[in-house]
Amino acid sequence: MINFSIALLAGLLVGTINGMAGGASIISYPILLALGVPPVNAAVTNALGVSSANFFAIRSGPHTFRKLFYTFKTHILLSVVFAIIGAFLLLTMPPKTFEKIVPFLLFGATTMMLLPKKPRHPHQNKVAERIGIGASGLYCGYFGPGQGVMVVATLARNREEDAPALNAAKNMIVGVTSLASNVIYIFSGRIYWSLALALLIGSSFGGTLGGKWASRMSPIFYKTLVVIVGFGASIWLFVRYFGS
Repeated sequence: MINFSIALLAGLLVGTINGMAGGASIISYPILLALGVPPVNAAVTNALGVSSANFFAIRSGPHTFRKLFYTFKTHILLSVVFAIIGAFLLLTMPPKTFEKIVPFLLFGATTMMLLPKKPRHPHQNKVAERIGIGASGLYCGYFGPGQGVMVVATLARNREEDAPALNAAKNMIVGVTSLASNVIYIFSGRIYWSLALALLIGSSFGGTLGGKWASRMSPIFYKTLVVIVGFGASIWLFVRYFGS
């Protein structure tokens, strides 16, 4: 019961931050490890548990599911395909090699938020954006925490939408991508179901709060929040995988 309560509170916190910016599932992952869940099991339990936050954030915001899905259908398809590949890699291959890459991926995506935009040909923008979204999908399937930061960073480099619009797009892409990888996780036999349920309940409420608050955020505050969460998650990953 204590573990369930801890996971419930973690889900609430993660869902709120994910609804606003993304990347906060990096918080719940080490909490699951601390509760005694093995690393791969923690990764899939965490992914399933916090996945509802993105959809509840959209539901509580001004954007509609149908419009977002239609606008970003190519991004979603690309992200889903690579997420499925990543999920199979997680469940079938030794994680050590990819673990060494994950911190650099997240750190690089976050750093992109701070770089000044340079005029590029529309075709170059489209190619760069799709590469970034595909990489975020692979990352989602293999590890997960921080994908929202990667998606926002990729979209922000090539688009002029305001913070609420970017956040809504991120929630749609990450939400559908997570659904695809979660289908694979469910049949893996590695999910700790009681903890996943606790995270799911907490993140659903948190996502609703985050979605409401995100629509009122200024672009500067939104960018700052994404950068703080992204760099914080990157540092944690560097310490975890390179500190020993």
